[in-house]
Amino acid sequence: MKKICIVLLALTMVFVLVGCSDTPETPEEKTEAVTLVGSWESVEISGALYHFHEDGTGAYEFSGSTMNFTYTDDGAKVTIQYENATEPNVFAYTIADDTLSIEDSFGSMVQYKKK
Repeated sequence: MKKICIVLLALTMVFVLVGCSDTPETPEEKTEAVTLVGSWESVEISGALYHFHEDGTGAYEFSGSTMNFTYTDDGAKVTIQYENATEPNVFAYTIADDTLSIEDSFGSMVQYKKK
């Protein structure tokens, strides 16, 4: 009886360990995370670029001027605090493939391509 209990306990442990093991993702399951991080060039406004860095900093370039900022991102809206600005700006955005559509300060959506 003792041997049967030990065997059953061992089998139970094996099933638990096999069930809890991490299995590697198959290529079909791997999805690249959609993220703002990177450089984005405007499709509509010549010379306009957003740079979003992993550390929550970035810059907006336009007409030879650069405005540095810090940002937070919730996946649907980005909150940008430009240097020397008193209030942050909140912009809705979406990313599809290599295109960022982000709200401008007038409420229009502007498209940027990932560089």
